[in-house]
Amino acid sequence: MRRKDREITDFAAMLAIVKECGCCRLGMVLDGGAYIVPMNFGYELEDGALVLYFHGAQEEQKVSLLREQPAASFEMDTGHRLVPGAKADDYTYAYRSVMGRGTVEFLQDDAAKLHGLNRIMDHYTRRDDWTVEPPMLHATAVYRLRVHTWTAKEHIVP
Repeated sequence: MRRKDREITDFAAMLAIVKECGCCRLGMVLDGGAYIVPMNFGYELEDGALVLYFHGAQEEQKVSLLREQPAASFEMDTGHRLVPGAKADDYTYAYRSVMGRGTVEFLQDDAAKLHGLNRIMDHYTRRDDWTVEPPMLHATAVYRLRVHTWTAKEHIVP
């Protein structure tokens, strides 16, 4: 990280950024280049490590890519605010962000899939007791990214 003065190393503060974010950009490799998809997500801590949950159709490009190569990257950001200045080079931008890498695992068992979907729903609704009918549960790919490394930074401007 180039700007060490903006780095956040406190785990609780890093997790607070994740909680504030509404979108997680999931990065994969396609034809030797980056393939990035904005996703709804959920999260939890498992043995003190961050785990992210995603869902989608069983047959779609990102699912195929992740089944072939389960290593993935992610990025989230929040708190965006343009801070004007007297001159162009005085302008700056306030933000908070996290990014990292991990390994994707597709959930197979209905209970695990429902748990993942409820983590996603809890992130957006603050409720985690949803039910999903079996046909929908079977038609949905639910996967988690076990985060191996991640960093956070913020640029807070008064």
